[in-house]
Amino acid sequence: MSMMTENDLQTGEKLYPIYSVVVRWSEDYPPGAEWRMHRVGVPPLPAGRFWNSTGWERMEQDDRPAVNLATEIREQWWPGYCQTKKLLKPADLLVTVRLNRREVWCDGWFSHYSFDVGMSDQEVLASFKRYVERVLYSGRPENEIGGRLMGAEDRWRWHGCVSPDPQAERTEPPCRCPGCKAAGLVRIDH
Repeated sequence: MSMMTENDLQTGEKLYPIYSVVVRWSEDYPPGAEWRMHRVGVPPLPAGRFWNSTGWERMEQDDRPAVNLATEIREQWWPGYCQTKKLLKPADLLVTVRLNRREVWCDGWFSHYSFDVGMSDQEVLASFKRYVERVLYSGRPENEIGGRLMGAEDRWRWHGCVSPDPQAERTEPPCRCPGCKAAGLVRIDH
């Protein structure tokens, strides 16, 4: 089955589906952890357990059923997350995925990424500049713009890779490190 693709009418750039992902679970309190208050609208848990969650946006090259993405997250991402975060007896896993919007760039934590479609560095930077301007002049509330851009409106913040070595210099944007190349992405951190 062929999925419909959309392009930005002004630039011809492909608009990719961006999904909102929310993962919620219950777990035991770590020893000495501060107790959290019960939230209204969330099922109560037995003493010694609390609800935890995380969320992010995920861009795909083509439309995918939300249920398939949720299954992939549950089966591939969740086991590694539990191990890395050392969760205590996680249970009640709920993965919610919904199509959020279509855009050329996807938000990350002080970072944005897009698929590497063979553009030069200058073309990637021009594309990202257009994205930032679209968000800035979208008429959205200021707090939503700030959350979406996380400082990207300041051109001087843009950079590529940051080495694990704290003394290392940032590279020029966009990032084309081996990790980004293997994932087929270009990234601009800020």
